[in-house]
Amino acid sequence: MLLGVLVAQGLCAPGDVQAQMHGDHNPHHGGIVLMYGGDLHYEVVLSADGKVQLWLSDAMRTDLPAAMVSDVAVEIERSGKRVAVDMQINDSGECWQGKAGALKEDGSVLHLAFVFREEAAVVEFPVAALMGAGREQLIKDSAHGPVEGRASGK
Repeated sequence: MLLGVLVAQGLCAPGDVQAQMHGDHNPHHGGIVLMYGGDLHYEVVLSADGKVQLWLSDAMRTDLPAAMVSDVAVEIERSGKRVAVDMQINDSGECWQGKAGALKEDGSVLHLAFVFREEAAVVEFPVAALMGAGREQLIKDSAHGPVEGRASGK
């Protein structure tokens, strides 16, 4: 109700209300942020040394434990061959993590899948979009709205 009053009085723009009701899409861990459904944000982090992390947050971007999703699978595709990355929940329970070999921004693709509330999410990213200048451009391009990956549910 207070937000409605603030909007009516011109003290808060409708976009501000939407942001407060939904949260932001700014990366908190150095990756890129996407949504699954209306209430799960997930941040994919990939480093040049091959470290892969999956961080979760709710609609307002409050951190969620890694166990909120299951069956996390990551593959790195290089030169048409896919290599699985062993993903495990880290010791603190905050994220899923795994290690691939060293990566370059060379046309490789990261494939990610997980299950949330009994529905599968499947996305893929060019490695170049997750690291270096490609990541910076993707974040800049998505500053005005959510970044949506190709996700499919049951």
